[in-house]
Amino acid sequence: MKKLSLMILFTLLMVSCADVKYAEDIVGEWECVSWIEMTSLNDKCADNAYFSFNKDNTYTSKVSAQETKGTYKIVDGILYSNSEGKLEIAVEINTLSKDTLSFTMSRSGNAEILTLVKSK
Repeated sequence: MKKLSLMILFTLLMVSCADVKYAEDIVGEWECVSWIEMTSLNDKCADNAYFSFNKDNTYTSKVSAQETKGTYKIVDGILYSNSEGKLEIAVEINTLSKDTLSFTMSRSGNAEILTLVKSK
């Protein structure tokens, strides 16, 4: 039982450390380089998605002509965003480094993978 408790504690610490690193790396302005709809393999990017994440856990985004702003948090490798007047959205982070952010999201039940690069 003691070994199991230590393994759980170690796992929680590793996830927590990853979230802290993610919180640092996500800050900045991001632009779309790839937005793959997995059912059709179509790339929907067309340079029309921009995100800006701030240290104070606020964000703004522009996808096509739709602009949103709100708050975000990262917990256990999941990026949660809560735009003003909307329900919270959760996406699974695939990659988050100083210059690349990739996450999987579900729109209408279909998986989509959005890849962004830091522009500033």
